[in-house]
Amino acid sequence: MRGNLYISIPLADNGKALPASITRYDWTESTYNEEGEVESTSTIHPTWEQYGEKYKDKFGAPVVVGEHIVYEIEASWKDSEVSALIALGSGKVVPNYTVMTAMEAREFIVSNTDPQI
Repeated sequence: MRGNLYISIPLADNGKALPASITRYDWTESTYNEEGEVESTSTIHPTWEQYGEKYKDKFGAPVVVGEHIVYEIEASWKDSEVSALIALGSGKVVPNYTVMTAMEAREFIVSNTDPQI
């Protein structure tokens, strides 16, 4: 399965969490006692970095482009996830939190990557 859009975030913001409304990528982690019984369970709402690591098999590894990193993501229009991603970039200069199609993401990556010699 592939995502339906891409987003370019500032590399410095890689440790920030995905928008709160995007919970489809949350997961639970349990801690166990010495007997192997569940002691506690917590829900992890991932940072961009955690998201990229956990879901790289599903969406591919994120691509670093200068001071930005491009993530592939599947987000819902119906559940307002796309709107939440778009809102992250409101008032910011492109490519900060810019939502892109696959073609736009490819163009951004190619245009901003030094060719290998």
